[in-house]
Amino acid sequence: MKQILGYIDRKQTDYENHAFFTDLLDNAALSGNERLAWAPSVVPFIMGYSDLNKYVFRDETSDRRGDPLQKMLNTHTYEEDFHWQWMLDDLSRLGADTELSLSDSARVLWSPDMSVSRRLCLKLAALTATLPVSGIYAMVEAIEAVSVTIFKHCQGITLEDGQECEFFGTKHYLAEAGHLMKTDDDSKRNLPVLDDSERAAARAAVDDVFSLFDEWSESLMDYARRYSTDAAKAWAQIIAASQALPHEVEDVVIPRF
Repeated sequence: MKQILGYIDRKQTDYENHAFFTDLLDNAALSGNERLAWAPSVVPFIMGYSDLNKYVFRDETSDRRGDPLQKMLNTHTYEEDFHWQWMLDDLSRLGADTELSLSDSARVLWSPDMSVSRRLCLKLAALTATLPVSGIYAMVEAIEAVSVTIFKHCQGITLEDGQECEFFGTKHYLAEAGHLMKTDDDSKRNLPVLDDSERAAARAAVDDVFSLFDEWSESLMDYARRYSTDAAKAWAQIIAASQALPHEVEDVVIPRF
């Protein structure tokens, strides 16, 4: 497993060269609000990731209770339990909390603009279906590497009032860096040795995770370019596009297979 963690470190270094960091988060020529203009588009993923932790990564059944990797995964899922609340608080700070009806909120969250964030959780859940615990552990380590990288680059970004966000800022970075999976305690120093099959599966899972987050990061940049910091204008455009979609099957051209 330690070889896999080293591989994740190398993939993390490559990920940090993504234009999401070099052209957006680290761009001091932009205001703090502009550098975080992508924030609303992560809502489906962050809320979905809370469910992934509770219902997919966490396993407290008797047959896995003694597995040291599963124990670490379970602890991690509880550490992540409340982070989504910081994100919701930050949406208000970023001016995204305009008043919307429930139906219009659904049109926004299930719009094409947020489809990559929605699909990300589904694809991560699907990856776990055939993986042993060691592969799922490698997946979560890779996801955490992505998270630490993003929030490291969010540090110091201040909004118009001179304050940092909580989720999109230093507070979250320090929380992520302090999780059990990122500390060098006895459980990390005594990781199990994987056989060739387990190692290959874990490495492939890590590759899949970084590929998915490369695509996701690109989608965050696209969202920031398209809508900038005017949430009310963004919602109006997204809702109008949704309302213009066909409402009846007779209005849809169905492909013939």
